[in-house]
Amino acid sequence: MNAKIFAVAVAVALSAAPIVQAQSMDMGFDMLTGAVYNALSAQGFDTGNIQNLSLAEIASIKLMLEGGMDGEARGAIALILERAAG
Repeated sequence: MNAKIFAVAVAVALSAAPIVQAQSMDMGFDMLTGAVYNALSAQGFDTGNIQNLSLAEIASIKLMLEGGMDGEARGAIALILERAAG
């Protein structure tokens, strides 16, 4: 009986794992996007379309922000944001 209960518990836990992982990834993406949003707002960028950016674009912007805001980085960020605007 205990083995059967254990087997059911393991099956339930394993079936719920992808859901929990997906929720964690969504939360991580939201946190990264929020940090980039705040940094871009502080730099005076238009962040109205930030929700249209992909994870790769958000990560690229984050790296540019951390590397220093020279003219080239500002131009690259502005280009990414313009593309997101459609």
